[in-house]
Amino acid sequence: MLLANLPAFYLAYLLAFYLAYLLAFYLAYLLAYLPAFYLAYLLAYYLANLLAFYLASILALYLAYLLAFDLTFYLAFYLAYLLAFYLAYLLAFHLAYLLAFYLAVEVQRCTLSWAGPRLRSSSAH
Repeated sequence: MLLANLPAFYLAYLLAFYLAYLLAFYLAYLLAYLPAFYLAYLLAYYLANLLAFYLASILALYLAYLLAFDLTFYLAFYLAYLLAFYLAYLLAFHLAYLLAFYLAVEVQRCTLSWAGPRLRSSSAH
């Protein structure tokens, strides 16, 4: 009776021990180590890749775009605007000033006659 129970006992013992050992080891490996490893790997790789690539490309693209577009737009717009405004202002103001001043001086220097004021050059005293 004892010899007949011995193989059944060791078979049950080995099955229970190795089954529990293998299940615990492989389940721990499959449920803890692999997800943690691949999650860390994927997070590290893809975050580094995506952050480096996309942030660098987006930063370079928009920096180049903003520099090119905004600099050309604002430089062209404000330079043209300021140039036109100040050129028109300087020309209008100074021409009007010079014309009014020199015409007033020249007309004031001229003697009146029946034909009206005679304009003469400033070199004639």
